[in-house]
Amino acid sequence: MSSFAILNTAARGLSAAQAGIDVTGQNVANVNTPGYTRQRVEQSAVAPLTEMGLGRLSRQVTNGQGVSVDGVARLGDLFLEARVRQTASGDGYSSVRAAAYHAAEDIHGEPSDIGVASALQSFWGAWQDVANSPGKDAQGWVVIEQAGALATQIADGRSRVAAEWTQARTRASARVEEVNTLAGQVAILNDRILSSDGGTANELVDQRNQLTDQLARLTGASTSTSPDGTVDVLVGGNLLVDGTRTNQVRLTGSTTLDGTQGDPVRLEWAHRAGSDVDLAGGELAGYLSAMAPASDGGVYAQAAAGYDALATTLATTVNALHASALTPSGDAGGDFFALDPGVPAGAGLRVAVTAPGQVAAGAAGSGALDGSVADAIAGLGLDDDGPDAVWSAHVTQLAVRSGSADYEAQIASAASSAAVYDLQSHSAVSLDEETVNLMQYQHAYSGAARVLTAVDEMLDQLINRTGRVGL
Repeated sequence: MSSFAILNTAARGLSAAQAGIDVTGQNVANVNTPGYTRQRVEQSAVAPLTEMGLGRLSRQVTNGQGVSVDGVARLGDLFLEARVRQTASGDGYSSVRAAAYHAAEDIHGEPSDIGVASALQSFWGAWQDVANSPGKDAQGWVVIEQAGALATQIADGRSRVAAEWTQARTRASARVEEVNTLAGQVAILNDRILSSDGGTANELVDQRNQLTDQLARLTGASTSTSPDGTVDVLVGGNLLVDGTRTNQVRLTGSTTLDGTQGDPVRLEWAHRAGSDVDLAGGELAGYLSAMAPASDGGVYAQAAAGYDALATTLATTVNALHASALTPSGDAGGDFFALDPGVPAGAGLRVAVTAPGQVAAGAAGSGALDGSVADAIAGLGLDDDGPDAVWSAHVTQLAVRSGSADYEAQIASAASSAAVYDLQSHSAVSLDEETVNLMQYQHAYSGAARVLTAVDEMLDQLINRTGRVGL
C-alpha cells in the first residue's frame, strides 16, 4: 500500500473514532432521558482494492483500506419492547378495575358506625322500643325518624355509586381523546422517519416507542413494524395507526348508570358507526368493564344492585308484617315503606307512615297495647333471608371481588415493572460502560492521529530529502 493510501486509512480511523466519541457523548447526555435507548457506532473493515490489468503482480500482498462507519445502531430489543407493551396492557386493565372496587367499598363504608348495617340496627332497635311501649308517640316518632334516616342512607349510597359511575365515564372519555391524540402523534413520527432519507432516526424511534407503550396501556394495542421503518398500531386486530394514517375511536352508549342495562357503554370506530372496538386489555377495557351492566360484572352496577336489593327486601318484609298489624286506634297498618314507581328501589325508597298514630304494632284481637307485631318486625334483623342478611351477603361479595381485583392488580403491576426493568437492563445507558467506550475511542483517535504523523514524516523524507547527500 502506498503512503498516500495509508493517509486515507488513517483518516478513516480518525472519522470512525470521532463518530464513536460523538455517539458516546449522546448516550451520556441522555442517561436520564425517559425512553432513551443507548446507541453504538456500527463499523466494518474496508476491503483492499482489486488490481486490474495485465501488469498486476500476482503475488503482491495488499492491505485493506481501513474502517467504514456503516451507521449508528439503536440497541433496543423488539421482544422486550413487545413484552413491555403486553404487560402494560394488563396492568392498565387491572389497576382500573381495582380502583373501581376501592371506590365502591369506600362508598359502602362497611363495617363502621355510620354504615347501612349500623342504620339497620338502629331501625330494628326502634321497633323493639315500640314493642315494649306500644301506642306511645315518642317511640312512634323515633321509629319513623330511624326509618327515614335508613331510607336516606340507602338512597345516598346509591346516588354516590351513580356519581362514581359518571366520573368513570368522564375519565374514559378523556382516555379516548388521549388515544386519538397519541395515534396522530405516532403517524406524524412515522412520516418523519420515512422522510429521514437514510439518516439516523433513532431518537424518533424512541419517541414513537414511548407513544406506543402509552397506547398499549390505554387500549391493549400491539405493533407491527414495516420494512420501511414505520409502525402499524393494531387494537383488537384492526388498525388504529396505518403508517401515516389514523383511524379514530369514540365512546358511545348510555350516559347514566341506570341506562347501561339497555345501552351499555362501548368503544367504536369513528369511521364505522356501530362497529365496536374489540379491546384485549388496557385502561379503557377496565373502564368499560367497570361501567358494564351488573349481569356483565359491572362494578358500579353491582354495587347499585346491592342497594336496590336491600330496599326491596326491606320494604317487602316490613310491609308484610306492618299491614297485618293494627294501629293504637284499631285501624289496619298498611304499608310502612313505599317504593316510588319508575325509579330504582334504592333511589325510590321512602317512609309511607307520617305520624305515630299510623305505626301498627299489635296483632288483631290482642288489644290496643299489644306489641307482638312490632316485636316480629324488630326480629327481621335476625332472619336468614331478611334485610340484614341480604346486605351482609352483598357487602361480603363486594369485599371478596375487591380483594381478588386488588391481587390481580398487584400481580399485573409486578409483571409490568419486571418487563420495564428487563428492557432497561438491556437498552438503558450505563455510565461505567460509556466511560470505558469513551477511553477506547479516545485511544483509537490518538492511534489514528499517530499514524498520520508517521506517514507525514515519511512523505517529508521522501519528498524533501530524497537525493540530497550530506544533509
